[in-house]
Amino acid sequence: MILTVTLNPSLDSIYFTDTFILGEMNRCGNPVKAVGGKGINAGRTAAILGADVTAIGVLAGINGDFIRKALKKEPFFATHFLPIAGESRNAVTVMDRENNQTEIVELGPEITKNTSQQVLDLVMTLAKKQKKEPIIALCGSANTENEHLYENYLQQFGSTTKILTDISGKQLQNVLKSSTKPYFIKPNIHEFADLLNTTVKNKQEVLTHMNHPLVKGIPFVLVSCGSDGAVAKYHERFFDLCIPKIETINPTGSGDATVGGIAFALDQGFSIEETLKYGMACGMSNALEQAVGYVTKENVARLKNEIILQEIQHD
Repeated sequence: MILTVTLNPSLDSIYFTDTFILGEMNRCGNPVKAVGGKGINAGRTAAILGADVTAIGVLAGINGDFIRKALKKEPFFATHFLPIAGESRNAVTVMDRENNQTEIVELGPEITKNTSQQVLDLVMTLAKKQKKEPIIALCGSANTENEHLYENYLQQFGSTTKILTDISGKQLQNVLKSSTKPYFIKPNIHEFADLLNTTVKNKQEVLTHMNHPLVKGIPFVLVSCGSDGAVAKYHERFFDLCIPKIETINPTGSGDATVGGIAFALDQGFSIEETLKYGMACGMSNALEQAVGYVTKENVARLKNEIILQEIQHD
């Protein structure tokens, strides 16, 4: 069982247009609409692949009502979204024919101390009902004044629970400075550089920072490097992943899908090599779709076999 937590779900609208010019009228066809948010996207990916996934989070206002109805049509095992004050956010993406990606993302409803505790209580209750300890994925932003929210969550889970985090900024920094570490993180190369307050330009430079004190205590680190693939550390083993060239349609949500693929493979008990391939294949499969956070089993199976994975020696 996989439990995903999304504290800032979104109603996504993706527009495809030949050109997008700032300050001018831009005409395009009707958007592709979907329910989004990192945890929802990751959970959807894992569910499509065949895992039992329960999606947890909060919803607010008119958008929240729409999202709640749409989630009933999703492949999740179950959904538990608490109603809160405010309005769930809109997220708008514009893709032009040169694959330039422009995003406008709203802040979303405020996550108060009371709301964050209610969500944590719900996660803990659902986790205890499982026959075996579930994988828990904490994903995405939270509109909160508490910069230690995810750190506080981590401290409540048992040391044997596999906690996957796909967060950034202050929330991630505080999580990594905590004595309680997540099992898995997945920054992209730019987020990795920002996290370590340094410059990281390529895979080799990523590798040199994989034993940095901030990430040293984390069992599983995956740093995505765009079309160059990724670099991963699993305990004391290091891997270089090269991916095939694909004709991208919409890369939005590919990182979320990668987390979903990792969660699925861990839940199935696959080897680290197979787990890494599933993660990368899901990210690519998502980029072949117009909608955000969607994959197909067929594309994942095909792309997984085209990934070149090499274990590398690193001191």
